Amino acid sequence: MMAHVFFTRASKILSSLMAIGLTGFSFATQAQIISPQATEVKFSYQATFEAPLDADEESYDELMHLHASHIFGIFHSPELVTKFKIDPELSEGIGAPRSQMKFKLLASEISGQNFRITYKNSGKMILHNKVAKRLLKTGSLDLPLPVNPYEIYDPACTDEYYSGFSDYWYFYNPFRKGCEYLSAPPKAANVRIAITATEYKKMDQTPKLPYLRGNNGNGDLFSIYAIHGYAEENIADDPGRVNFKELNTYLLENGFTETREHQSRVIPMYVYRKDIRLDNGKKIQVEIKHLLVETSQSSKSKVFATFFKEAVENADVILYGGHSGLGGNLDISSLEEKAGAFQFNPKKKQVFFFDSCASYSYYLEHFRVEKTKAKIDIISNGLSSYFHTSNAVLTKLLDHLLTPQNSDPTWHDILSDMETPLDGATYLLNVGGI
Repeated sequence: MMAHVFFTRASKILSSLMAIGLTGFSFATQAQIISPQATEVKFSYQATFEAPLDADEESYDELMHLHASHIFGIFHSPELVTKFKIDPELSEGIGAPRSQMKFKLLASEISGQNFRITYKNSGKMILHNKVAKRLLKTGSLDLPLPVNPYEIYDPACTDEYYSGFSDYWYFYNPFRKGCEYLSAPPKAANVRIAITATEYKKMDQTPKLPYLRGNNGNGDLFSIYAIHGYAEENIADDPGRVNFKELNTYLLENGFTETREHQSRVIPMYVYRKDIRLDNGKKIQVEIKHLLVETSQSSKSKVFATFFKEAVENADVILYGGHSGLGGNLDISSLEEKAGAFQFNPKKKQVFFFDSCASYSYYLEHFRVEKTKAKIDIISNGLSSYFHTSNAVLTKLLDHLLTPQNSDPTWHDILSDMETPLDGATYLLNVGGI
């Protein structure tokens, strides 16, 4: 989720978090999503690039990942979006690759003060429907990837706030006015990226709401854990705190009672309860545990990790609104270092909504690796999302989850409803089952 905050050292975070996505990792090839606005496809390419012998990256895998990461920036280029006849005000990108990629080093040699590396890369990406339709027909997309990532930095060609070299890949836009030289030799070389359809995988087209709200491991209790993270810091007008308070108000206005639990927590947990009588006469007890907390991976506090572990092990639904931290904030292994090993319940049906920037890129594969036989539906964003729209999107989901109707709406309808507050814009909201 976007706000004007400090980015951590991007390439180092990526190299550590995405280790499972490098050469030795074998991931499922039948991943699939449901989305009103987007399509998941497979991609592959071969590329050659250079990097200095004294580069910060400590392995070929890290260097290959650095080179490949520039695809993420290019995909968010307004100029590229426009080429596909999409309004960049409504879609801030054509899509995004999953950060878990499969690299294969083909050749490496030393040329002067540089490594010269040739590699193959494959994986999956989410694309705007208009883009996917065209590229699946043509079979490929040509992109200008850097010849040497260390020789393309130009402060005039990056973000106004995150202007350092370490964040350059994230905002890399060689089509930007005045920066077009970055899209041609000697700075860039065109790489042809093959685009193919994913294999069909049977997926539940609905959240199975009657089952989710039924005896799903918690008896008659429908358990929801909600987390709001800070945008910048623990101050009164922080957007994360504002969203936290607004959601509390929404729940009270919808008939929930409120209690606050401290127990051993330094940070109070707000607990909301309500009985809902369904139109078939059945009564369900709803409990929503809501926490405002620092979610950054770099935080020394164990509060978030402990709460999230508890949620994964017990909740029917988890709602997360905050920064993705380039995938680090919800990285399971990092959270386990603070809270202990997660105990996934393979018999339990769950829905997770990760409302953070490009959460599709980071979280689907991470949770798939941890729980390959799960009954988890993960809702994620293909593009950047924003704090000022977060609750409007979230409450549309809650309206479906808390409806007195004993219905089971389709994911397509739910996701469409969730994006209605965006006034025609899209974050490429999607759901994937694991």
